[in-house]
Amino acid sequence: MATKAPAKSKKRMSSVGRDILAGLKEYAAYKRGEKTGAKLYTFPTIPEDVDVKSIRSKLGMTQEQFTSFGFSLSAIRHWEAHRRMPDGPARVLLMVIARNPSVVLETLHR
Repeated sequence: MATKAPAKSKKRMSSVGRDILAGLKEYAAYKRGEKTGAKLYTFPTIPEDVDVKSIRSKLGMTQEQFTSFGFSLSAIRHWEAHRRMPDGPARVLLMVIARNPSVVLETLHR
């Protein structure tokens, strides 16, 4: 005696499922080069190397004075001697300091 295959369920897709499927279809169309109206977002990259000594020197600050930005003297010395590299958040802060040190100092010393 042959057994019957179970009947396929005809469940309706949830709204989340429909949104995901629509997004996948839109992405596929975008990859094929079709105009989709999709918005592309680009995110800035954090540089791998930041010249801490150059930033500090341009501000006319000693290593001790540069600690007013919240860095330890030890970290500054290690960075400047290239024994260590600032981590991502520190590199971002250093980039802000290089562009607008007064904003950082004002924010830290309120």
